[in-house]
Amino acid sequence: MPRRTDVARVSRPVFLLTWILAFGAAATSHAAPAADEGWQLLAGYLFRDAHDAFTREGAGPDRLRALGEAASLLNAPPITAGRVAQAEARLRELVAADPADEPALYARYLLARIAHLHRPAEGAEIESAYRAVIAAGPGHPLAQLAAGKLSLLLLYERPDLKVPQRLAAAVALAPVAGGDLLPETACAYYRTLADAAMFYDVLDARVLVWLQRADAIGTRDVVAATGIRIQLAEVARALGRRDEALGYYRQFLATAVPTDNRYRTAAERMAELAQEPR
Repeated sequence: MPRRTDVARVSRPVFLLTWILAFGAAATSHAAPAADEGWQLLAGYLFRDAHDAFTREGAGPDRLRALGEAASLLNAPPITAGRVAQAEARLRELVAADPADEPALYARYLLARIAHLHRPAEGAEIESAYRAVIAAGPGHPLAQLAAGKLSLLLLYERPDLKVPQRLAAAVALAPVAGGDLLPETACAYYRTLADAAMFYDVLDARVLVWLQRADAIGTRDVVAATGIRIQLAEVARALGRRDEALGYYRQFLATAVPTDNRYRTAAERMAELAQEPR
C-alpha cells in the first residue's frame, strides 16, 4: 500500500507507450516511410533508433512524426532535463497547432506525465494537465488512463484536502476511471479507492463495494486477483458480514496456491468464522 509521501514519484519509470504505440501502428499507413519505421522501432523499444527515424527528414508538418519524435525523446536514455524540455516543447506545439485531433490528445497525455514524473511541478498544474486530457476526450482510453493517474494524485498528493474530501474527489472520477474501455485500469482504480480508504483508517461498506467492483471487472494479474479476494474476505469479516466473509475466503483458497503466505491465515480465519454462531 502506498506511503503518505509523494506516491507518484516513488520511482521515475520510463513512459509506458502502450497507447502511443497502438496509435502509431494504426496511423502509419497514412504516414511518411520514416515515420512508419519510427513507430516500428518504438514498438521494439529501440528508442534512439526510433528518434533517428522520426528526425531523418526533419520535423516537417507531419503531426504523427512529431508525436513519435517526442515519445522517442522521452524514452531514449539518458533521459535528461534537456531532452524532456525538448519533448515538452514539441508536444506543446502539437496541441497549439490543432488542439482537437487525436495526436493532440496523445500530446496532452504525455504533457501530463511529464509534469507528474519528469520535472518539478505544482500539484495544481499536474491536476490541470490530467483534467485537460479528460476534457479533450472523455470517451477515449487515454482519458481513462489520465483519470486513474489523477485519482492517485487526489488521494495522496493533496495535503490541502481532508481525507473525506480526498476520497470524494477520487470517487467523482468513477464515470471515466471506472469505465469499460480499459478493464485493467478500471479494476486498478476501484482497488486504489479501497486501498486508500484503508490506508486512512476508513473502513465502511463503500470499501467492500469498491473491492466487489474490482473483483467483478477482474484482472489478468493472478496475484492482484487473489489479493482482491483476500481483501474482500478481510473487509467483510471486519464489517461483521460473516457469510460474505466465508464465501470470499473460500474463493481465495480455491484460487490461491498453498505456498501463498496468506493461505494459512485465510484458512484459520475461515475456520474461526465457521464456528461462530450466525
